[in-house]
Amino acid sequence: VDSDWEYPVSGGLSTNSRRPEDKVNFTLLMQKLREKLDAQGAIDGKDYILSFAGAAGSWYLNNIESSKLQQYVDYVNVMTYDLYGAW
Repeated sequence: VDSDWEYPVSGGLSTNSRRPEDKVNFTLLMQKLREKLDAQGAIDGKDYILSFAGAAGSWYLNNIESSKLQQYVDYVNVMTYDLYGAW
């Protein structure tokens, strides 16, 4: 399962609902998904992979709980497109 919440707390379309508590809500969502996937795996003997797509910028990293999320997900797909600069 790959979650693509663009974006907790800030960013994305101007019409998106944005709330500071979504930093924690995103972690809780990943935790609940992990619990449900592990429970299903215990029933059917399958391994379920959980990942999420996240932005590469510090503005995104400041709005997620990366140290907590790492215990629930197997992979993070970092969206590195649309980057530009004077490098």
